[in-house]
Amino acid sequence: MTGYYTFKTLYNQIKTQKNDFWRTSLYGIVATLLLLPIPMLIPLLIDEVLLVHSGKMTEMISGFFGSSEVWVYITVILVVVLTLRFLAFFFNNRKTLYATKISEKISYLLRHRILHHLERVSLSEYETLKSGGIASKTVQDVESVSGFAGQVVTTVLSASLMLVGIAAIMLWMNWVLALLVFMLNPLFLGFSRILGRKTGELLRRQHEAYELYHELLNETLELFIQVRASNQEKSFFGILQGRAKEIETASLDYGYKASVAHSSSTLLTNTVVDIFRALGIAAVAYSDLTIGMMIAFLFYLSTLVAPIQQLMGLIISYQSTKPALERINTLLSLSQEPHYPHEVNPFEDVKTTSVELKKICFAYGNGKEVLYNISLQAKAGQKIALIGPSGSGKTTIAQIMVGFYPSHTGEILYGDVPIEQIGLPVVRENVALMLQQALFFNDTIRMNLTLSKEKSEVEIYEALKAAQLEEFVRNLEYGLETPIGKNGIRLSGGQRQRLAIARLILSDPKIVIFDEATSALDNATEFHLYETLAPFLKGRTTIIIAHRTTTIKQADHIYLIEEGRVKAEGSYDMLQKKGLIKEDFDVK
Repeated sequence: MTGYYTFKTLYNQIKTQKNDFWRTSLYGIVATLLLLPIPMLIPLLIDEVLLVHSGKMTEMISGFFGSSEVWVYITVILVVVLTLRFLAFFFNNRKTLYATKISEKISYLLRHRILHHLERVSLSEYETLKSGGIASKTVQDVESVSGFAGQVVTTVLSASLMLVGIAAIMLWMNWVLALLVFMLNPLFLGFSRILGRKTGELLRRQHEAYELYHELLNETLELFIQVRASNQEKSFFGILQGRAKEIETASLDYGYKASVAHSSSTLLTNTVVDIFRALGIAAVAYSDLTIGMMIAFLFYLSTLVAPIQQLMGLIISYQSTKPALERINTLLSLSQEPHYPHEVNPFEDVKTTSVELKKICFAYGNGKEVLYNISLQAKAGQKIALIGPSGSGKTTIAQIMVGFYPSHTGEILYGDVPIEQIGLPVVRENVALMLQQALFFNDTIRMNLTLSKEKSEVEIYEALKAAQLEEFVRNLEYGLETPIGKNGIRLSGGQRQRLAIARLILSDPKIVIFDEATSALDNATEFHLYETLAPFLKGRTTIIIAHRTTTIKQADHIYLIEEGRVKAEGSYDMLQKKGLIKEDFDVK
């Protein structure tokens, strides 16, 4: 699913969780109805017992218990009040449970949506992403959105019902005072909206400060060896200290002003309560309002504060959630690589197949073209080599073959089937691209070989043997369970490349692309490695990008790439006779 995430999307996700939503609503309604009569019970007891105003409540109690003792009235009402409070406490906890389930489900759905989008993001977009910013958006911002959803399901219905119930009771008690109270409510909510806008902007700045800090911290830690080798720890960590200071400033600004906003809201509410207390006393003095009813009215007025503040908090939270949605949408707006339907599988039931590029043109973004009408072919089982100076476009060709970058014009065919009919996942499942700079997880040798797929030890060690790494791994204290550090830092350059080759062998591809895959090995080791790999590569279509003649000589056909064009092609002997190849591969 792609597209922007909006408040409407959030609402639809809440609606999809019907069972939990209705449980939340039901428990909230029951808890509210249980709390509504409480503010009136004890004040009525004051009127009917202490001020000796006859009433239905005392009549009902004395009739049921056969006693008109004061302590009986007090005990019964106290028991009723405590029972209502404990029952409301129970139902409120149940409401919170199901509201939390809704909130956490929305967190999961939103993270799933972000990760699903990032899973297919185009490589050109991926190259500009910073992992710290993504982490910030998928943690802090998602929590902000799901927290707002939790507030919505716990607040809107319960608070609104509480307001309506209290309003009805207060109007029954004294409609003049009640109308004055309700005339002020729109002012409260308007004030909350203004505060929400201000705090929302401050929260956005705080999140931006966190994102910048996380981005730099992640990059500094990932490249820590380079930072130390350049003796730049003080410089980089100094910048991090500056970013940490920015977080402190933004957090202080938001924390203080959000606290002031909340205090201002409380002050305004309490001021109004104080005013109405005075008005209540006046109503007793100049109308038929009893003291007990006045106390009950003021209790309800105090009770009214809670749902109003909940709604005010919801408005403030709404304003604060907007920046979080905007930041999440920056991820969801990233362009994705093309989705090709899987219609034909040219790799099925064959050991290998052919690959052909027809008149491929390509440019990075809106920049200058780097490939011009590239046409080349590797027949099924054939081994071809791409040679040429650095920057000529060889690696770009390899990446286009597996769909990392979509070509602007031309065709890519496997077994004479266009890649658009095969689907990129099917291509990558059967075509292995081994890059010059092999990448590894900070995990064990086993995990980096299998990438969490189920493989037997026999299969793993056969692959290690073919990559000339079996003896090294067997001699390690923990064998396959040996951690190799961040990006394989505990291995030498040659060991990393051999480990990458073993991983490639273990994946058992139909077509193999080596992009300077053995550049970290010396000539003799490289030659011996390809000799060892010969049984594995036999019968498989193989594309080799290399500089050394020891590697190039293995190819059945060679394409010379210069300045993004095919300048020449033919056998090794043919190109050598033309003076296009020198020892250890140097293109003229």
